[in-house]
Amino acid sequence: MENYLLEYLQSVGIVDNVVAARLPCEVCGSTDHKTLVDQVEIGTDRFGRLPVVGCANCGFVYQSPRFNKEFYDTYYDKYYRMMLFGDNQPEKGFLLDQVRRGEHLRRSIARYLPEKGRLLDVGCSAGGLMVSFAKHGWEVLGTDPDSGYVNFGKNRLGLRIEAMSAEDMVLPDAHYDLIIITGSLEHVFDVNRVLQLCRKACAPGGLLYIEGRALNYGILKGFFSHNHRRYLTLHSIELLMLRHGWSTVLSTEDPLCGPSRPGGVHVLGRASQPLDAQALQREIESGRRDRLDELARKLAVLKGVA
Repeated sequence: MENYLLEYLQSVGIVDNVVAARLPCEVCGSTDHKTLVDQVEIGTDRFGRLPVVGCANCGFVYQSPRFNKEFYDTYYDKYYRMMLFGDNQPEKGFLLDQVRRGEHLRRSIARYLPEKGRLLDVGCSAGGLMVSFAKHGWEVLGTDPDSGYVNFGKNRLGLRIEAMSAEDMVLPDAHYDLIIITGSLEHVFDVNRVLQLCRKACAPGGLLYIEGRALNYGILKGFFSHNHRRYLTLHSIELLMLRHGWSTVLSTEDPLCGPSRPGGVHVLGRASQPLDAQALQREIESGRRDRLDELARKLAVLKGVA
């Protein structure tokens, strides 16, 4: 393993049984990419080398090299919240913000929803976004790899939450009327595996809502975080949805979850037929893509630009 990757692992505190590999684009499979950002934040006022690249074919922005799944399972269960907040229990302000964001989201997309239904929140943290739906008669389930936050949501809020990585979810087929992934799709190890599981669990005509915020929020802060495996845009979310079987019904930078997390992009899709590789490439060539020269100009303000 290259020295800069070993230095990063030592800074995180996980060094045993870790391997790294360079990845093709998770959207289109291309191996043609350009390094956009070389340095990312790995702690308060600490930066290290962990490259972020852009796909030359579709413009998808992602971290590469990437480590093995066992590294991320351990990191998100034991280290992630401690590194961010210094505690493995959510603070009151964090939880209240989750609850408010869930109420904003329910109201923002109400015209697309049945009056009652079944909700799955992937990467739900303590589950606060589900509270508003539960109060309005929805059956809810959340999953998250952080056992501390999961136990808090189960014991303090009485929510049904299961501690597991998104890739390991065991879900009933064709069951959920709404699946939400608010920010956590930028953290998962295998985005395509997660969306495959979600599509199988989505009811006929069901909806998928994805919020991405890592790219625009990084621009607002002036640097990228090591925590994000990918940096989603409206176009890249739309392409991932098309690949796995949702057609876009709403795509916006308007704050559907409220104003507390600036820089978010939001896409709502309805279950349809997935596109094969050729059809997806036609979508990319027709203009549903991000252009690297435009992205590079946006990212020029960041610390660590290559």
